[in-house]
Amino acid sequence: MKLILSICLLIFSITTVQAQNAKVLIVGDSWAQQQYSDDVHDAVFDVNGYPGIQVLRNADSDLVAIDGTTAADWVVPTELAKITNALVNNPSVDTVQLTIGGNDFLNNWYKSMTMMEVDALKMGIVADIQTIVDAILAVDINIEIIMSFYDYPNFEETTGGITGFICAGLHNDMENPTPTEINNLALDFTQAFVEIADQNPKVFHVPHWGRMQNAYGWPDNGIQPGDIQLPGDFTLTSPLEAMRLHFGLVRDCFHLGAPGYDILVQALFEEYYHYRFDTIHKSLFE
Repeated sequence: MKLILSICLLIFSITTVQAQNAKVLIVGDSWAQQQYSDDVHDAVFDVNGYPGIQVLRNADSDLVAIDGTTAADWVVPTELAKITNALVNNPSVDTVQLTIGGNDFLNNWYKSMTMMEVDALKMGIVADIQTIVDAILAVDINIEIIMSFYDYPNFEETTGGITGFICAGLHNDMENPTPTEINNLALDFTQAFVEIADQNPKVFHVPHWGRMQNAYGWPDNGIQPGDIQLPGDFTLTSPLEAMRLHFGLVRDCFHLGAPGYDILVQALFEEYYHYRFDTIHKSLFE
């Protein structure tokens, strides 16, 4: 009985320390959820000399990074409350990484939409993201938001055969856009999202377009890692090697594998988190 009690107290102690060290809340869709599940941030913080900075991991954080969610989902009052409650219940968290809007685009855009329809969709997503941002910042004046969005999808090499039916179905719903068509629209939508950061000194953005092209290249085609610079070549996909592998068989058309997210979070560290958590450099944000 004493042994069980000791173990319980040890677990409680460890959990308490972790909660006290938690500085980052990851919020959003499958890109957020996969980064959270892959435990990328803590590893990146640790290897860069910030072992004391951790992502919040408890019941609150489990509720706010959810596969398949849209910005429209999160502005429903009951869902928005989950984000604000996670911040209120965990006052050590002063930074929110927000990844949202991709599913709103993928689930609703298709090639034959009129320009007015495209603009209406884009402005609707922007309005929903703004609502989420406003709710987060209203919790505490010390909170900052880092917007972290997406990289180019790969619908060219992931839609064939029996295993590619999910990606093929999504591509068909969008009326089979070329990489240039879908990437151009994705860049345009993201730029609209980023205007929220441009207008608020507490909101920041690190772009990722072209990051997988830069990191992986296509060595078999003579394009080496590092040859393509950000924001990449919008006429191309992200390399297949960067895409998430499911069941050891199926490559994802939209999501990155853990090594890809590791590259992405390292970039977030270099361009934002380092300065956020290094008090010597803190003046850069003031």
